[in-house]
Amino acid sequence: MQHQHSSSNAIKLSVIVTVKNEVSTIATFIESLLNQSLKPDEIIIVDGNSNDGTQEILNKFEAEKKIRMLVRDCNIAEGRNFAIANTANDYIAVTDAGCVVDNNWLIEIAKAFETPDNPDIVAGNFQFDCHNVFEETVVLSTFNPERVETEAAIYYPSSRSVAFKKCAWEQAKGYPEWLYAAEDTLFNIRLRQLNFKFVFAKKALVTWRPRETWKALAKQRFNFSRGNARVGIGTEGYMVNIKYHGLILVFLLLSMAWSWMMVFSIYPLFMHIKNNLWSQAKKASQKSNRPNIFWRVLLVMEFVRLMGIVGFIRGRLDRYLNKHYIENQMQWMGIKTLDDLKEKYRA
Repeated sequence: MQHQHSSSNAIKLSVIVTVKNEVSTIATFIESLLNQSLKPDEIIIVDGNSNDGTQEILNKFEAEKKIRMLVRDCNIAEGRNFAIANTANDYIAVTDAGCVVDNNWLIEIAKAFETPDNPDIVAGNFQFDCHNVFEETVVLSTFNPERVETEAAIYYPSSRSVAFKKCAWEQAKGYPEWLYAAEDTLFNIRLRQLNFKFVFAKKALVTWRPRETWKALAKQRFNFSRGNARVGIGTEGYMVNIKYHGLILVFLLLSMAWSWMMVFSIYPLFMHIKNNLWSQAKKASQKSNRPNIFWRVLLVMEFVRLMGIVGFIRGRLDRYLNKHYIENQMQWMGIKTLDDLKEKYRA
């Protein structure tokens, strides 16, 4: 394959990454960046003090002058900001360790930037490397099968596959370092709040493996929901889930004293499945050829919603007990919660 270097084009692209304890995947990931059909002008990787051998592998690539490594004890938002602050170029492409980047990822991003639309943010695309039926079910349960046709693909890119002008990052005051999870979603919302222009690069693909166990999935969804609740992302959806599950729980508790009350729990359960789960499970079964995938998806979707409720409640408690979340959000984006933001900009 003939390689191009972005310095020969109108734009110069810096690729930035944060990493911690990815010894089993880091070499494959870096090789996928080095094998881009459009070579990045620089690759900056911030290591958050890995202690599993990741740094030794990064040192090898740096010694060969293939990457630049910075070491800092930081969360992912801090690491991204630190990396971007050390870049030499005006266009930043962001991805994550643990992924494999398609050979044409960067050139598709560059093409999107060079269109007449002159976008500020290019939302890249992603796909999954599923090894078994559970992982496929997780994907079908947590992502809309028609996602690439929705506004979410344009306005809520994962920071595993996104690029933006450095001036947009500066005006947004960078990723919110005070937020542990959901930081990329809030960053996207802040960019929209500032009226920057987004486009979707469907062919700019990054691949990663979904959560492999129930425990890992529970931790992920709990952390996502906790981060969302701290800043007001998706509050309406969480409250709908709480309403349905609260009614079910009330009738189940009452049935301990009056067994016939259990009958009344069936209605909110039925309505919850009908309104919140059924449509996506049906689309998932049409997309997949696996037997019984419809019922598997229903089960995982319900599990994810239960973990989401727990995480949301914990995040709201965090917000109540630690006023720094409100103060930081006010300072960072001018509002105390996303509940105060216009509906069009909410996740």
